[in-house]
Amino acid sequence: MTSSIPVETPNQIVPMILWQIKEHLGTAMVLEVPETSPTRAVLVKVGRFQENPIEKNVSIAISGGDFEDPDYLDARVDNPDMEEFILRNIPVGEIGGGEFWWRRGTIRFQVYFVRQRYPEETAMQYAYEFYGRLLKQVKLADIDLPTDDFGEGAIPPIYVEGASFFESGGKDKFIWRGKLLWRVLTWRP
Repeated sequence: MTSSIPVETPNQIVPMILWQIKEHLGTAMVLEVPETSPTRAVLVKVGRFQENPIEKNVSIAISGGDFEDPDYLDARVDNPDMEEFILRNIPVGEIGGGEFWWRRGTIRFQVYFVRQRYPEETAMQYAYEFYGRLLKQVKLADIDLPTDDFGEGAIPPIYVEGASFFESGGKDKFIWRGKLLWRVLTWRP
């Protein structure tokens, strides 16, 4: 006989941050954009995008880490790979206490204007309107969260490390894809 008691999953800071970003972008990129706007996101999710991009033509997928770059690590602030992004006057940790870490992730996004048959310049204007809104809104996500079940807590804000956005497709079928790199400072006991 199996137990009907649900297994409780401990909260960990990375998924907590991911869900908070998703909630904010769901509001800013979907609910606050008119339904008639071609720049309104159709899908905002945590995890990899696996839907049909023709059906879900404006989408955002939020992940911890970067599945395309295994060297894109979470690490203590004193890790040599983190030297390109330094906040001044932050001690690595305290004697007998905790330490600061960078938690890093990616947001993959795409704008598929295939069925719409927009002229290229119109499609580009819409794509960059979406991109500009996304860049602005990621930094505004409220990550003032409680500590996780392991004592780790996020320290706002979200830092955008960089982003790419590029066009492909053609002949009245225009596609833009992009990737945004972000990081959040945390304190681990």
